[in-house]
Amino acid sequence: MRSKLNLRRISDEKLITRSLRGEMDAFEVLVQRYKDEVYTSAYFMMGNPVDAHDASQEVFIKLYGSLNKFGGRSSFSTWLYRMTVNTCIDAIRSRKRYQIRNVEINSENENVININTYANISSPEDEVLRGESKDKIISEIVVLEDKYRIPLVLRDICGYSYKDISDFVGLPLGTIKSNIFRARRMLRDGLYRERNVLSRGVKRIDDKE
Repeated sequence: MRSKLNLRRISDEKLITRSLRGEMDAFEVLVQRYKDEVYTSAYFMMGNPVDAHDASQEVFIKLYGSLNKFGGRSSFSTWLYRMTVNTCIDAIRSRKRYQIRNVEINSENENVININTYANISSPEDEVLRGESKDKIISEIVVLEDKYRIPLVLRDICGYSYKDISDFVGLPLGTIKSNIFRARRMLRDGLYRERNVLSRGVKRIDDKE
């Protein structure tokens, strides 16, 4: 137990070195350290908890066999995040709900899934997003169709360029921009609807009192 507690205090790079030496406790600490981030990223990409869980498991299986390929050119978290996105891409391609080109994301973008993207807004139309909880925003994003959700996540949450997304998905740049615009609109509309429903519910309670 004391050994594992000590491992939790050391850097990712040292954990990787120990894992490559066959120390399974070190690899287990890496898994525990990043399992929530990997699952959250997979949930956004896959759109449901079952597929997200399966994709997360696949990520860590791949990770165990690929640690020797980590070269340190980016942070370990970025490298693992990129592996997560590519694993989800493969899974989405295999289920054939959304046609995606056989292209991997290789960006050195340091961003990871960050729903706070939607807190940094300024237009009056978007003010509704400021007060919404992360859970509400997530619940609206994951129910979007693949063709809207995936470009939205890649652009607004992962930070990839329209051009990268167009090349990756295999659709014209104009279509990508249009789908992202529509996805943002559907997200806002969904949050407006939920807020209005809740407001009416509160009003009915007040009226009864």
